[in-house]
Amino acid sequence: MHGPYSLIQGLWVTLKNLLSPAVTLQYPKQRQQMSARYRGMVELKSDKCIMCMQCIKVCPVACLHLTFKMNEETKKKVLETFRYEAQLCCFCGFCEEVCPTSAIFLNKDYEVALIDDRSVLNIDLMKGYQDVAWH
Repeated sequence: MHGPYSLIQGLWVTLKNLLSPAVTLQYPKQRQQMSARYRGMVELKSDKCIMCMQCIKVCPVACLHLTFKMNEETKKKVLETFRYEAQLCCFCGFCEEVCPTSAIFLNKDYEVALIDDRSVLNIDLMKGYQDVAWH
């Protein structure tokens, strides 16, 4: 006796979903918008960086490395290198939270597949991700 009832119940679910709009995105033509709380790869706005070293100090896995020099004429710090080892990063977002000028932030990119993982060992954030071969 349960056979006809379960058949009708299954057909009802099918008809209900047949008339509802599709939820599938046609990737890669359509891309998912990431939520505001999503944490991707670290990026840098080098003109905003004041070399306070707070991001380096707060990083639990030590994946950020910064070097600077003093300009003798202006007596100001000049950013030389800002390196990021993405393979070590745990994407905690502490560096973004502690930065007083919002110079460092985690982007919303989620397409970060790589063939060779050595390219993410030492990323120069001053140049961005142009040297990394994403696939």
